[in-house]
Formats: sequence, structure tokens, C-alpha cells
Amino acid sequence: MDRRKFLQYGFAVGAACAFGGGPSAHAAAVSASLSIEAADVEMIDGEVVFQILFFGQGGPRPTLRAVEGDQVSITVLNNDTRSHGFAIPGVPAATISAIAPGTARSVSFTAPRGGTYLYVDHTRAPVNRLLGLFGALVVAPRTPTTNAGALTPFSRALHTPAIAALFNALGPSTEFPGLPWRAHRERVWLFSQVDPALNRRVDAGQAVDPTTVLRTFAPRYFTLNGKSGFDASHDPATCADGYLGEPLILRVANAGLATHSPHIHGNHVFELSGINAQGVQVLRDNIIERDTWVMAPLDRKDILLPFKRPNDIPYAAYPPVQERFPLKYPMHCHTEMSQTAGGGNYPQGIITDWELLGPTPPAER
Repeated sequence: MDRRKFLQYGFAVGAACAFGGGPSAHAAAVSASLSIEAADVEMIDGEVVFQILFFGQGGPRPTLRAVEGDQVSITVLNNDTRSHGFAIPGVPAATISAIAPGTARSVSFTAPRGGTYLYVDHTRAPVNRLLGLFGALVVAPRTPTTNAGALTPFSRALHTPAIAALFNALGPSTEFPGLPWRAHRERVWLFSQVDPALNRRVDAGQAVDPTTVLRTFAPRYFTLNGKSGFDASHDPATCADGYLGEPLILRVANAGLATHSPHIHGNHVFELSGINAQGVQVLRDNIIERDTWVMAPLDRKDILLPFKRPNDIPYAAYPPVQERFPLKYPMHCHTEMSQTAGGGNYPQGIITDWELLGPTPPAER
């Protein structure tokens, strides 16, 4: 490549690229633009690795947003020297089969049911998405409330009894003291892995047989929103924070080849949704407290972090006196290889923090 972007390890990732408003009674026509760009990316240990990324307004891997039923148009400009594509797994109409170098192509589709989706370069799978060509699409439901009026991230027609009961219970209750869930309370977490040897081969123009990648892929870096270790755990776009009783949705997707097992300290979480064998979102009808959950390749799940009193703090000792707010707890992956990066030691891989800011939300929040 004669020209490419250079991104240091502190670069902003996951910028919002909102192209839809909040839920309304009528569908809207909305649009967004992406470009495919080669980049040299500095990793957690200082090594610079060739990647190819989707860019939008604000930076790489923008989070696209729409409302269920919107008529969505996405234009993708390919500024790389290789052919690429675009697809949203689980939304067959949202596919561009091929985008030649130096050209732009568009796709139009109806926004699917409310929830979390991946967009990827599906061509030469899994090679192009392993090079970095992936991002998130967040779709808001058009009818987001339960019959009792509690706001949820899913359409009312899809609510299972367990989903409705959980969101109805959020707020002033014995189990969940505080506030109901609010639409802005979310974080997007994208997992992936990087094998620099694969990236170097592509950068050098060598032929790569996609059918052999599953056997030969040897990741050296494990990333959360493009970052690892210290960088991920100090990224405000990644770290979840809030006061007691401010539940938050983690929109989690795995664009890589490794299966991950995220584990959160301080609170258990509730797995709200997943995907079935056809890649279609399904809502859970048996919601239990988890301290880990499974993220298989191309998996996407919506997870509720309740922001409850941590169970290791007795009622009689809460709020704590010796340990001052904010209380910081880690998220790390129980797939142990994902905790190292570049031959380093834990915690150099997929890890971040979440923070309990205080016992009572300020009135203005």
C-alpha cells in the first residue's frame, strides 16, 4: 500500500454513527456511509500490525444505529487495493456481494427486530473479518415497552415472560433498588483476535486459502473494541459505569475465531438474547444469574449488568466505609489464552473494568 492510516494504541474505537432517531410510530428512511481502509495499528506491546478496517464518521468500526422497520441504505467505498464485501449475518437482504477497489456500492434493507448485530466483510471468510473488517449495528425496537410500561431493548411482540418479568422488576424493588433500564445505558463490546502472520501475508500480496485459515490461525492478540489490556480497561467507550440501581445493557459480539467466556466480578449478569442456528436473534425464556457466559465465533448476545450491591459486601457494611467509591471491578475472559498478548502475561488481552460510582444516582441523571 502506498497510503494507509496509522492508528496508535490509544486511538478511539467504536465511534457512534447514528443514522436513525428514537422509536416512533412510523418507519423512516435513513442512510450511512462507510469506507474500507488499510491501516497500520499499534498493538498493546508496541508492535505495529497491518489491518483493514471499516471507517465512518468519527473513526474505525463505527456503531451503526437504526430503529426496527426503518428503510436503511448503507454505502460502502472500497479504498483498499483488494475486492471486499459487506454483510449483516442474520439479515440476508443487507449484503453487498463484491466491491471492487476504488468503487462504492450501496445496499438497502429493512431494519430487523430490535437487538445487536454484526456487520462484516463476509467475502473470503473468515480472512477479511479477521483482518479487522467488522463492526456493530444496534437496532432499537419500535414498541420497546412491556405491557406494564417498562422500557426494554426488544420489541414487545417478542418478549418472553422472563424478559417481561425482569424488566418490570428493574427499579424500586427489593431485588433491584434504583431505576428502570434507560435506553442510553449501554456499551458495545466487540471481541476479535489478531494473527500478525496472517496479516503480513495479506499485506505482502501472498495468496491465502481461506479454507486453511481455521487450521493455521494462531492469534497473538485478543482484542475488545480493537484494544487489549490497559488500553481496553481505560477506554471510556468500553468501560461500563453507573450508580447503584442503574442497570446497563452490554451488547456483545464475537467477530473472531476463538470462543470466549467473559467473566464479570462484583455482579452477576443476565443473558437476555442470543442467536439460533439460522443466525436469527432469539430472546431467552429462562434467564438466570451468570458470572460467565459463552461467546462463540460470530455470536452476539445482549447482557444485562444490573449495578446491584456487590454480593461480597454484606448488607450491614454497605455502603462501605474503608473502600471509597467508585468501586472498580474487572471483566476478563475465562478462555485463559485470551488474557495474554504478544507473549506477555495477564492482563494483556481481553480485559476491561466496570465501575460502581456511588450508592445513589444524582437527581440530574
